Amino acid sequence: MADIPPFILNKPRITLDASAVTPIDIECSANEVHTNVDQDENTVETFCGSYTSYKPEVWDLTLNALQSFGAAGLWTLVRPLVGTIVDVEVLPDRDTAISVDNPIWYGPGLIKAFPFLDGAVGEAQEFDLVIAMQGVPQTSITTVTYPLSTATAAAPKDELDDSLSSATV
Repeated sequence: MADIPPFILNKPRITLDASAVTPIDIECSANEVHTNVDQDENTVETFCGSYTSYKPEVWDLTLNALQSFGAAGLWTLVRPLVGTIVDVEVLPDRDTAISVDNPIWYGPGLIKAFPFLDGAVGEAQEFDLVIAMQGVPQTSITTVTYPLSTATAAAPKDELDDSLSSATV
């Protein structure tokens, strides 16, 4: 195996609503990024042994975010997206082209509500901004292109059912 140095995180690119005309880069509002995966297991014991199976992967993107306001502030740009599914991208090194050494991680994600203020006097207002990925995120070593309606295609079933039930046939 080749001697490969570990990746050192300095300045990633974290983009919400990536397929929109004006995507939202939010990395300057954060100081930590975590792509978390959980996978529950089910172990069944029989008289002949133990058998383990795994449930589907459940991913989220969690940012240690720093609250900001104003026209380009986190609250102003991201709060309207709470409860919606948007295209999410994370590029480990924003100053390096997408490649095998800098793959992009992407997929549709549901933005979780976050606090307006959370902190003490004289401190930055820090909180976790959580984005529940819808399905297993993908990685690519080339530029990502999105279908015309990724968010609608990834919407939870009950949201799609509600929109269909109100349609006139």
